[in-house]
Amino acid sequence: MLGVIFLLVQGAMGVDINKLPQWTHISPMFARVGYTGRTVSDFTRVKVVPASGPIDLFELTTTCEAEEHDTCSLPSAIAYGSILLHLEECTKETANIVMKEALKMLEIPVIGMELIKVMVLQLDATKDGIHHHEIISYVTPMYEDVYFRHKINLGINYYLEIIDTKNSATHKVVVHLNVREHSFTLLQHTSTVPTAQRSQVIRPRILSYNVWNVNPPAEIYGRHRRWDMYNKRLDHLQTFLEEANADIIGFQEVRIDDSFGPVGYHAQAQHLLDRLSREEYPHYVYRGAMSYLNDRDPLEHIEEGPMIVSKYPIIHTDYKLLSRQVNDPNDVHQRLCLHAVVDVPNWGNIDVYVTHLSLSERSREQTMTEIWHYMQQGIGVTQVLLGDLNAEPSSRGIQFLQGKLTLSNEKTDLNDAWLEYHHNEPTNPDDMTFPSDAPVKRIDFILYRGKGSVESCDVIGQAPTKDTASNPKTVGMLESNSPIYASDHRGVIAQFHA
Repeated sequence: MLGVIFLLVQGAMGVDINKLPQWTHISPMFARVGYTGRTVSDFTRVKVVPASGPIDLFELTTTCEAEEHDTCSLPSAIAYGSILLHLEECTKETANIVMKEALKMLEIPVIGMELIKVMVLQLDATKDGIHHHEIISYVTPMYEDVYFRHKINLGINYYLEIIDTKNSATHKVVVHLNVREHSFTLLQHTSTVPTAQRSQVIRPRILSYNVWNVNPPAEIYGRHRRWDMYNKRLDHLQTFLEEANADIIGFQEVRIDDSFGPVGYHAQAQHLLDRLSREEYPHYVYRGAMSYLNDRDPLEHIEEGPMIVSKYPIIHTDYKLLSRQVNDPNDVHQRLCLHAVVDVPNWGNIDVYVTHLSLSERSREQTMTEIWHYMQQGIGVTQVLLGDLNAEPSSRGIQFLQGKLTLSNEKTDLNDAWLEYHHNEPTNPDDMTFPSDAPVKRIDFILYRGKGSVESCDVIGQAPTKDTASNPKTVGMLESNSPIYASDHRGVIAQFHA
C-alpha cells in the first residue's frame, strides 16, 4: 500500500501544477477519488489565533457572490476550527429546497411559512487559518489517471430565517448539507413561538454535561459493533437526562463524524435530540468549535463543539472564538464559547454560555478572562457559564472564575453553584465529575451571576449500565469488558430560585 502511495505522489510530483485543471466540486459520477498526499496551497505559520468578538452568522454579510468558484473568505478569518469564514448568497431555487427540507425535519407545514433570509457558509478547509487547503487529487475514468487541483470543501451550512405568517413567529434554522451523501441535518432551531403555561412559577433547572463525543473508538468493540455499543451508551445517558428534567442543557463534545453512523445520520446533535422529547425541547443550537482534517481522506468531515438545548425560546444566539497558542502542544484545538439568550417564563432572559476549555493552563487562564468579558455583555437578568473547564478548583483559573483572585487585573462576581449550595469542595467520589470510572476531579462547573440563588446542586451519571455494573472497575473505560458509563464525565445540575 505504501508503495502505491509513493508511486502516486511521485507521479503527481512530475505534474506541472500550473497546468492542472482546478475542480471545485467532484461529480458523483466518480465513485472513487484518489489523493496523492501532495498539498499545493500556501501555508503561513502563525503563533497565536486571537479571540474574536461575538459572531452571529445570521447577521453577517456575504463575503462573495454565489457564482464565484474560488474561495472568497475574509482575509485571515475562520468561522471555527479549520474552517474559513466563507459566506455567500444562495440561489432562490436552492433556498426553497433547503427550507422545505428544514420544515420537513421540524414537522412544520410549509403553508404560511415565508423565507426572509438565507446565508450559506461554505465549509472550506484551512490548515493555517488563512489559505484554503488545496491538494492534488486524481480520478481514473478509463485506464489513465487524471490529475487535478482540488480545494477542500467539507460541506455547506445554510442559515435560514423563516417567518410564520399565521402568528408572526420567527424561526432561525441551520441546516447542514453533507455533499458526499447529499443528506441534510438540522443543527439549530430557535423560534419566537410563545411558550405555553407562562403563568407557572419557574425555578430553572440547568444542566452541564460533557457527552464524550462518539466514543468508544472502533478498536474497542470492532467497527461493526461500535455503533450498537455507542447507542447503548447514549441510551444510558438518556436515563440520566430524563431523571434530571433540566429546563436548559449545555452539552460539550458534541460531534459530527462522517466516518461513523448510517448514511445521513452522522451528527451527534441529532442522536441527542432523538433521545429528548422534541416537543419538550424544541429549541436548540449547536456550533462546531474544533475540526479534524484527515490527510488520507481529505473530504472526511469530523468536528465537535458545544450545544445548548432548551424547553423555552432561544431568542438570540452567537459565539466567541477563544484565543489559541498554536505552538503549545496542549492547545492544538480551536475552542469557542457558545452563547444563547433563553426567555424563561416568569424569570426573564437567561444568558447561557457553554464552553470546553484547553488542556493548556496558560491558554485556559487567557480564555477565562475572554469569557468573563463576554459574559459582562449579557442582556439577561442572569448569566450562567456551563462547561468542562479542564481545571480543578485549586487552580488559579477556577479561583478567578469563583471571584476569589484576580487574573490580568480582572476579578469576577461569579458564584460557583456547587460551593453556594454545599459550601465545601467535595470529598466523596460520587461528587467528583471526572473520570466516571475512577472519579478524582471536579472539572465540570456551573457558575453564575445576577438574579437567583442556588436551591440545589448535584452530580449525575455515576452508575454504569446495570448489565455491566459487575464488570471489573480497574480496567478503565476503553476495554471490551469495561463497565459502560453514560460518558467519561458526569453531569452537573443546579436548580435556582428567585
